[in-house]
Order: sequence, then structure tokens, then C-alpha cells
Amino acid sequence: MPWQRQVADTALEVDPATGLLRHRLVLVTVPRQSGKTALLRALFAHRCLSVRDASCWLTAQTRNDARDVWMECAKRVDRSVIAPLATIRRTNGSESVSWRTGSEFRIFAPSEDGLHGKSTDLVGVDEVWAFSTEQGATLTQAIVPTQATKPAAQIWLVSTAGTARSGWLRSLVDQCREALRTGAPSPAAFFEWSIPEDTADLDDLDVYAAHHPALGHTISMSALEQARAAMGVSEFARAYGNYWTTSTTFAINPALWDRAQTIEKFAPRSPVSFAVEVAADRSGGVIVSAGRLASGVAAVEVVEHRGGVGWIAPRLLELVQRHRPVSVVIDPHGPARTVHAALSAQRRTNVPLLDFTAGDLVAAHAEALDGLADGTLRVRPDRAGRMNAALAAATTRTVREQEVLSRTHAGDGSSPAALIAAELALYGLAHPAPAAPAPHLVVAGT
Repeated sequence: MPWQRQVADTALEVDPATGLLRHRLVLVTVPRQSGKTALLRALFAHRCLSVRDASCWLTAQTRNDARDVWMECAKRVDRSVIAPLATIRRTNGSESVSWRTGSEFRIFAPSEDGLHGKSTDLVGVDEVWAFSTEQGATLTQAIVPTQATKPAAQIWLVSTAGTARSGWLRSLVDQCREALRTGAPSPAAFFEWSIPEDTADLDDLDVYAAHHPALGHTISMSALEQARAAMGVSEFARAYGNYWTTSTTFAINPALWDRAQTIEKFAPRSPVSFAVEVAADRSGGVIVSAGRLASGVAAVEVVEHRGGVGWIAPRLLELVQRHRPVSVVIDPHGPARTVHAALSAQRRTNVPLLDFTAGDLVAAHAEALDGLADGTLRVRPDRAGRMNAALAAATTRTVREQEVLSRTHAGDGSSPAALIAAELALYGLAHPAPAAPAPHLVVAGT
């Protein structure tokens, strides 16, 4: 495809003064289904055929993921006209494509000692978004020394946009973008196809079509439509728009967060829900409510935030009696478990306590991100700035192979509790607790 040819033609430029490759580091970031893996396959075959005794290695988020890419490459070689030039070994743990030039294409685990004792001409890292800043530093330290004696060596980093945990990729992308903006030297030969970060409507498929480099070649508009129907807005934007739904510091895109701010109050007859979260160190807790504005759009606000935990259950009971919420949401497996236990004992007071599971926690985070992305969620700022402080403190963790907000405190000791409570309150508003059954009286002897 044209984009692949552009990358190959540029990244493999030879400096006429030295006869060596001009670029040591190549960074390619494109949407999913663009053909980046096909580009890697061609790259490794080219290097092995054009350089004698080249040592070429590939890794990804895990060795098994790298093996999947390698196996596809081996299969393509085996079916091609260049098959007689290669010998393929598929034994797990010693996979290799060996060429008549003496070159080899192999895979390694993304660890500190994955390339220990090796000397490499080409190293590729696929799905770089999966690595944190620390993991990226470890992998860099593992790769760079192996190329010290190889003046024409290259490192290729290939990926789709990442999440809040993708510190390595985000840092490189930011450095390259800044270099392009200022004209300063870039740390890499940088190639990016993505929808603009200020895209107003993340549901506008025409925007994706205009920025997806494989559209009209290997992917169609109907394929984009089918993918959008099967995915949430934020998930689709990252996958098919190469759009960073989170930034380096924030677990939620600050632009979307700023756009969601409102001073409008809940509609007078709006249903409401309440949620509780306790700081991981139990230094304090927060109650957040969710309701609907006059337009029907959901909104959240901090009701109360105090030190300690003992005040939460009594205060919540007062709020339930006064506002008759459709749900009260407390994660029974999180730091607020003692509050949940206290409220569970108060069922006789008609507390609509929602049964809440790990799967619901995943859904709550996804629904909140979708609401921010598609403009169906608003945030009422509190005077103390608790919600914004929680946003700055928030990072993510993985539950059931999907991301949720982490309860870990930031380096300055601030807690993401208010933001987590907001997601739970929104979930309670969208998924009301079942109505309590009416009492059934039985008269003895009848």
C-alpha cells in the first residue's frame, strides 16, 4: 500500500556520505488493520536477503505474541517464490528462518536478558503500546548494547496508540511530534496516521475514513461500520483512529474531561444514584452522586469528602432517606468493603444497594469513557477540586484483560477515589437496583 511504501522508502534511506542507513530508530504508529505486521514481514525478509550474516530479532508484548507474527512470516515465506532461499525451524523455543545469505530471523521475550549475549542488525518491537515507561527502559537497555558493533543496525517500533499505561510509546510520540513542530532533531524516523486529537465527534466515521491509510486497499467503509457497531466509542477510536484515549499523565483524556465540565444542576425530578469510594490507605472517603440534566444527559458531582471512614454509612443513610436514589453502589471487594457491610446490614431501611462484581467494575469504566467520548456525560466541578485532583492521580490496572481505574495513590499522596466513585455512581444510574419486594403477610391459622 502507498503508506507502507512511503515508510519503507524513507526509513531505509542510505546516507550517501557513509553508505549506512540514515535512521537508527524508526517509529511507526497506525490504526489497526492498516497492514503494519505485513510491513514488518517484508522488512525482515528484505534485511535477511540484502545483508550477509544479519541477525534479526522480533518481540512483542509477550514472546507468544511475537511468535504469532513470526509464524505468519514463516508461512508466507514458505508459500512464496523465495522459499528455496530459506530454511524454517518451527520448534517452540528455537524458531528461526535461516537464509542462504547466512542471515537469521528469530524472536525473543521482551525481558532484560532476552537478547543477552547477542549481536543484532535489526530488532523489531510490535505493539509498543503494551509497555510501560519502566518496561520500555528495560527493553531499550536490552537492545541497544547488542548493536554497538553494528554501524548499520536499526530498531523498529511499531504500534497502535495506547492507554495511560503506555508511557514508553507516549513519550516517544510526544518527542517526535514536538520535533516536527519546532524543527528540532527527531529521536526517530517518525510515521503516524491518526485522526486529529481535537476531533469533536468521535462517532463520525468519515473522519476515520479520511485518516485510515488502508481504507480502499485492504479495509472498506462497511468494515469500519461493523467494527464501530461492535465496539465502544473510546475503544473504537483507539483501534481504528489511532487515537490516544488517555495521555501520559491522565487516565482519561484531559480534552474530553474539559469538554464535559458543566455548572448545570440535576433536573428537579431526575433519578439519582449514590456511590462510595474509600482511599486505598483508608485516610478518607467520598460520596458521589449521579443524575440527569434537563437535556437527559447524565452528570456526576461530589456530595461529600471527609477524612476517616466511620462517617460514611450514617451520612449515606441520611441521603437515601432524603433523595430515594435508584441505586447505591459500593464495591464490596474494594477499600469501602466495611461501608458495604454496614449498609448490607441496613436492608430494612430500603437501601437500594446494587449487587456489584468485578465485571461491573470493568463495565463502569468503559461506560464512563464512552460517555466522555460521545458527549453524553457531564461533570459538575466541586469547590475543593476533588474530582480534578482525582483525575490527576488516576492510573489504570487490568481486570479480566481490560482496564479499570487503579486505586493506587499518586506520588504526591493524592487519591483517585472521587473519580472511581463517579464511575460507580454513573453505573448505578444506568443500572438501577431491583426494587425491593413488598412485604408478604401470612396470618397464622389461615
